[in-house]
Amino acid sequence: MKRNAYGAIICAVLIIAGGLYYFAKDEPLPPPSNSKTSAADPAGFLSFNGSSYVEHKDGKPVWEISAETIEMDPNTKLIYLKGIKGVFYQDNGGKLDLIAPTATMDSKTKNITMDGDVKAISSTDGTIFTAKQALWNSTDRKLFGSGGVTLTREDTVITGDTIETDNNMQKYKVRGNARIVKKGAN
Repeated sequence: MKRNAYGAIICAVLIIAGGLYYFAKDEPLPPPSNSKTSAADPAGFLSFNGSSYVEHKDGKPVWEISAETIEMDPNTKLIYLKGIKGVFYQDNGGKLDLIAPTATMDSKTKNITMDGDVKAISSTDGTIFTAKQALWNSTDRKLFGSGGVTLTREDTVITGDTIETDNNMQKYKVRGNARIVKKGAN
């Protein structure tokens, strides 16, 4: 029984991965037709429930995202995710766990824009990042936050309008109403 269940799971993952690869690969767009597909009319969207997507570089996972629902617009090649949980692997061997209500991923650049109450936690030192909106820049492996951001590390809380941090959450640039508060300090 277990063997059949594992076989079914492997087949489902392969089908999903093949579908995402097919729609994410670079190819010229077909000539426009008379029918239109938009976010308001998702009839032409490719949709998955309870799926995940993994990005690899040099044979190692860079990040992976799972979502309650994943929809892809075949015309724009944008991927829409709802109820996401992500893991971004850090250079130092740790990982950055991330949750967000919604996100949009550009299948060409692999940049991910997240909306809602975005929260990320570093496994290496427990640093917590929160923001209303966030952007993961896949090329630079940086996380950008906006809309009232908070970064809590040990006994220090950093707040501001926007923040930029590296993949390891070791370097930060906070802009607009930047404030650092040391817990226990008066």
